[in-house]
Amino acid sequence: MASVASVSLLSEAEFGCEHLATQLTPAGTTADQFKSAFIKTHNALSPRPKPTELPSKQSASVRASALLRPKYTCLTCAEMCTDVGRKAHAQQTGHSFYMESRNRALFCQSCEDLIYDHGLERLRSSTSDSALKVAQKRRFSESSADELYVRSNANKRTCAKQGVRGLFNLGQTCYLNVILQTLLHDPILNTYFLGNGHQPHDCTVSDCVGCAVAEAFADFNSSDKAEGFAALSLLMASWRASSSLAGYHQQDAHEYYQFLVDKLHASTDGHQEDHEKGCSCFFHKTFYGKLRSSVTCDKCGNVTRTEDPMVDLSLDVQVQAKKRAMGRAGPSCLPTLSGCLESFTSPEKLMAGVYNCSGCGDTPQKATKQLRIKKLPAILCMQLKRYEHTFSVSEKLEGRIDFPLSINMLPYTTNPQPRVDKSRYMYDLLSAVVHKGKLDAGHYLVYCRQGDQWMCFNDDQVTPVSEADVLKADAYLLFYNIRSLAGAPQ
Repeated sequence: MASVASVSLLSEAEFGCEHLATQLTPAGTTADQFKSAFIKTHNALSPRPKPTELPSKQSASVRASALLRPKYTCLTCAEMCTDVGRKAHAQQTGHSFYMESRNRALFCQSCEDLIYDHGLERLRSSTSDSALKVAQKRRFSESSADELYVRSNANKRTCAKQGVRGLFNLGQTCYLNVILQTLLHDPILNTYFLGNGHQPHDCTVSDCVGCAVAEAFADFNSSDKAEGFAALSLLMASWRASSSLAGYHQQDAHEYYQFLVDKLHASTDGHQEDHEKGCSCFFHKTFYGKLRSSVTCDKCGNVTRTEDPMVDLSLDVQVQAKKRAMGRAGPSCLPTLSGCLESFTSPEKLMAGVYNCSGCGDTPQKATKQLRIKKLPAILCMQLKRYEHTFSVSEKLEGRIDFPLSINMLPYTTNPQPRVDKSRYMYDLLSAVVHKGKLDAGHYLVYCRQGDQWMCFNDDQVTPVSEADVLKADAYLLFYNIRSLAGAPQ
């Protein structure tokens, strides 16, 4: 959609040039007289000389020359000039504006160039009588009918059918559908794939997952069909790339997201396989962050730090659920995303035998371990671990975990500055993946933001929902987008 800012830019370029502005802005009859002369000259000129206007005995070469050589009609005195004659006429009379005979374009002698003015161009489409009735030139402003027209008709896909499209289930492929829908609704990835970030016709990788995702973006954004479509190429490429994914079996959406991110990273030219060496490719900057682990010896205070790449955060919901069951939290208190993040980044006591301290001669010591986020990705995936596996049983934690539409990630980072700009760490909810059913038999659906509206994607079935519906969902995966790429922490 066109923004108010973009419309304001149009109003700044209201006139073709500064010299024309002096003719059209003064109050009184000056502007009306100029418009009248413009329309009168426009209507008097033909797009090209008629054959009957040329002397019948002229040679073909002279006739062609006459057709191609432009003439310039002075809007002030209606004198017709050649290119050279126009310059002399302007010097003698001070008349600055002329209409060129071939396409009736406006020429400014002061600029020595053809100029375009959208207000005068609107007069061209009017009849001579109605155009002369136009009084003052209407300014293009945010409150004008022009702004309302632009807002109602402008969109990012001018040649495509508007709306949202579901994805057909190809046989237990709901895990793929929810992750792909999340990517399709991400503005960062839309900019990349719709801007030819990955070009399949130049790719030499066989069964490239990046090519398959690019094809899905093209299908989703370019098709005139309103019904769902099948991401068959992506499914086949995934099966060929991973034997564990091949076949019509239940798969975990979180594991598929990790697989897809890894394959997208590998599909980029010049990427670094070793994440510790640093990689400047688009997908690494978009999906990968960095996690710092600090272990402090309780005896000597020695600190050992390690940093590892992260593509998501796996947050233990069971910890809060157990605290609530033990009465350490209110019985009506829901587990929260912020509580999960606090537990994830809180210090954890390590018993002796787990950690050998180098400051104590590599002897086993009690220590305290803490995880913090060193670097945040542009697209932040958070898994709410609803599954608990023991030797005897595997179970799923049912129930809602409270999560916000926006979240400040600064408290969970290694940034020690108390007065840092918090807006650089703000993230907005992009999608929420929900798993319904049991561990061995279930189904995925996803809530995605489409502009200002939320949609529920249940394979090829698409339903509009409210923000309240999204926030009440029993989310399994949450995807957040950084609010401002310009201020994103490095």
